[in-house]
Amino acid sequence: MRFTPSLTLAAAHRWARGVAGAAVGRVVPDGLIPPEAATFDALTGWTLSDAWSAETGAVRKSTSSGSAFVTRDVDVPAGDIWAAYTVKEATAGFVGVQLQGPFANYPLNNRVTAQHVARFSGPAHTRMRVLGSNTFDGLVEDVQLVDMTALLAQPSDIYIMAGQSLMAAEQKSLPPDPDKDYWLPRCLYWPGVANNTYGTQVDEVAACTAPMQMLSASQGVSPAISFAQQIEGATAAGRTVLLLACAAGGSRLIGADAEWNPDGSVGDGGVLYAGMRDRALAALASKPGNVIRGLVWAQGESDRTQIMDTEYPPAFQAMVSRLRSDLSLPNLPLMILGPMPDDTAPVQPLFIQTQERLDQDSGHPTAMANVHYVAREAGFLSSDGTHPEPEGNRRVGRAAAQRFVALGYV
Repeated sequence: MRFTPSLTLAAAHRWARGVAGAAVGRVVPDGLIPPEAATFDALTGWTLSDAWSAETGAVRKSTSSGSAFVTRDVDVPAGDIWAAYTVKEATAGFVGVQLQGPFANYPLNNRVTAQHVARFSGPAHTRMRVLGSNTFDGLVEDVQLVDMTALLAQPSDIYIMAGQSLMAAEQKSLPPDPDKDYWLPRCLYWPGVANNTYGTQVDEVAACTAPMQMLSASQGVSPAISFAQQIEGATAAGRTVLLLACAAGGSRLIGADAEWNPDGSVGDGGVLYAGMRDRALAALASKPGNVIRGLVWAQGESDRTQIMDTEYPPAFQAMVSRLRSDLSLPNLPLMILGPMPDDTAPVQPLFIQTQERLDQDSGHPTAMANVHYVAREAGFLSSDGTHPEPEGNRRVGRAAAQRFVALGYV
């Protein structure tokens, strides 16, 4: 069952799809295809080749001798048109989206269970089609064409997403759930790595959907996704949300060879800090009216020691002070996403305490103005004993955005 949500200014122009067990279902963007057709609740206007069959709210393909298509005539205007579609239950082959009249192919073809967004830019077209390879055996739902031309011209509120694997979710916090880790058209990001599987290029604006591509190929659910979903609702009309994907698993802050140390001078020392700074400045300058709103930080596992309560605070303070200076934002807000409370590492209690004390309201001498600690919930530790399950990341991402809004930073 699909339903129309109560529409606010921020939530207008999208449809919500009910999901069992979820408070709010995946949002199917409003676009060039009528909502009941985009969700396949009505097949009027769709043409299915023999290998495709209709199910409730979806189309499914069986193996075939060649590629097979689901086609629709639609007036596609010239400009930036993004094609969103969801893939589920596939074990082989690949699926993708093409435009016709004239022909345009987007090189995003895979079978990963996720919501995918192919980005087209160019002349007008008269038809679109979903292509399933001969061996593709999965289900496709929620196909929509969104005219992004006007949105991409709007200024952005920029949020830097940095740290290590609890932010990057490269090979942990699996798998994405397209019913929860979906894209809202105002939520954009600059990927940190080129990945043909997901159609990303470094710092080429993309749809903020899981898995986000940080600084290496990522497969999991970053807290950045739910942060964007939540903060979008508080973002002023006429503006978009733009995340900078800057996290890298295993990265460190302490030491001359630490990647996040702005004064790092040995090996890879300072490279991640410099990259974050340069990309933030580039994003700020990319469009008139862009504003850097804050930094969301999830890091520290690689710096855990018995003396991190004396080593980590000055390293963190130096990084934050340098970034604020380099960006000319002396009051730049920062949210620390805490580590897993049920991680049984002997130094975990000290790690948590060390980061809690950095909060501006902790009353501790290491506290910094406009730095806020967001604790993670227990009960979402994955089997590796360090990383969260996907829902743990979703919850802390939402909590950070809610805190950001409550404190008046948006």
